[in-house]
Amino acid sequence: MLNLEWYRTFKAIYERGTLTGAAESLLITQPGVSQQLSSLEAYMGVKLFERKPRRMLPTPNGIQLYNQIEEAIIQLEKTEENFKRKTLLNRPKIKVGMYLEVFHYAFAPILNQLEMDVEFLFGETEELQDKLFRKQLDLLITTDQSNYKDIKYAPFCKEELLLISSKNLDTIPFNQLVYERKMDEAEKWLSEQDWYSYSHKMETIKSFWADNFKKHPYFRPRYVIPNLNAILDAIQHNNGLCLLPFSMCKDLIEKKEIKEVWQGVKTTYSTKYFALQMQSKNLKQAEEIIQIITNNTNQ
Repeated sequence: MLNLEWYRTFKAIYERGTLTGAAESLLITQPGVSQQLSSLEAYMGVKLFERKPRRMLPTPNGIQLYNQIEEAIIQLEKTEENFKRKTLLNRPKIKVGMYLEVFHYAFAPILNQLEMDVEFLFGETEELQDKLFRKQLDLLITTDQSNYKDIKYAPFCKEELLLISSKNLDTIPFNQLVYERKMDEAEKWLSEQDWYSYSHKMETIKSFWADNFKKHPYFRPRYVIPNLNAILDAIQHNNGLCLLPFSMCKDLIEKKEIKEVWQGVKTTYSTKYFALQMQSKNLKQAEEIIQIITNNTNQ
């Protein structure tokens, strides 16, 4: 049966010119080199070298074989060296959780700057926070803060939220109520619409209601879609209301694909935080990620 090491040994003899030189480059014994060459020649059924006192001279068959295998052996050695290098690096592996949308603007631009392996987990806040508390995550980007003793929070970004609708939704009655300062009736009109929400907890909707009506909303969202881009896509084609970051909406508003319904009595913001698991063995790497993202955001 053919042994690929025979080819590597043959190449070493051809390039070094002696059995001793080949043995030195391959870090094996000279008898081992001689045995592998004999096995290859027996397998091929031809002589590959003329054995001279101080030199191994390739035969025409040896020259032909070398020309055919040289590139393949070089590529094999590169692959082997690459694999060894990556294995020996033994980089730490860090687990980071977030909303899927956060990955696009926070992590996609900076992956090449990370000196570690990273596993990203996407999901809803409650699920990811539970993983963080259980030390199954090293770092989380979230809109919620808890009082858990081993979790440290740091502000990440603050985004202005807009109340938007599909371009076909008739919002004139609502605009008239706001103009006439009939806020109870305006609230009732909003509550009767079909709402899109990221989660059943309705965090942004609750914040919006507190800012504008000083109370909690009394309705439930009709559509719960845990992806802001999917909500934005849905609102372009279906009637209803939702609250989304201004940065996501501005282009479509300018193109009149959706419309801004109301800025509110006061602007509502969504604040995201870095949540660090302080007991993580990868705490240093998590802090490095925060610094890189912060630097990239401030550029």
